[in-house]
Amino acid sequence: MRRHRLNTHRGRHLVALFMSLPIISLMAGCAGLESTPVAGILPGLGSEGERIEDRARELPFASISLDAGDRSGLVVLGSLVGPFSFWPTGDGGMVAFRHEQLQATGGLLADLLGSHYTPLAPSPDSSDFAPWREPAPPDFRVTRSWQTEEGLVHHLSATGNLSCATPRYHDLPLERRLLQPCQETLHWQNGSTTHSTLWRDPEDFRLWAAEVIAWPQGPRIEWQVARPWW
Repeated sequence: MRRHRLNTHRGRHLVALFMSLPIISLMAGCAGLESTPVAGILPGLGSEGERIEDRARELPFASISLDAGDRSGLVVLGSLVGPFSFWPTGDGGMVAFRHEQLQATGGLLADLLGSHYTPLAPSPDSSDFAPWREPAPPDFRVTRSWQTEEGLVHHLSATGNLSCATPRYHDLPLERRLLQPCQETLHWQNGSTTHSTLWRDPEDFRLWAAEVIAWPQGPRIEWQVARPWW
């Protein structure tokens, strides 16, 4: 595992990326949703004590319920770029997904800087590989970088697998939906093992909820879709 100290303001990597990307209207593929006034709802998180369900019901925008430790509440979608979605959490913070799975964070006590998935078996084109999107998820490798609260940056790879069970109903902020739970097990180069849970649609395999530990001894980050952005 390689590590070094990064002397930058936490979250700058994601915020700069977000501000440089074109804002895509949420009307595309989101029937019944209005386009988000990004400048007006960048903070994203609901007030303390306010029910997430009530806030999600009031806002006609794509949104998720997020619990990332020091940042929790309802977050409104800021931007879509290909398979990536960007979610401003206020105070310069940001969470990024790729195909609905955690890709990077900015502005948290400890941040995920990036993730890259590849199949273990040879594949002619793995550039858009996302194992949870496969009917029978193959074994894979994931490489991640993260920054600790002390400012140290770590790089580590893991081999992983997804074990998906029979679909069952799962409570989301605005509905109870039939989803398939998949247990992700990652075996890291340093001998550690981490476990996460992904809840995917049993037909199109999009993720609707997740509880993720992105790196060894990392924090648990949870989210659920309130209003989808697809």
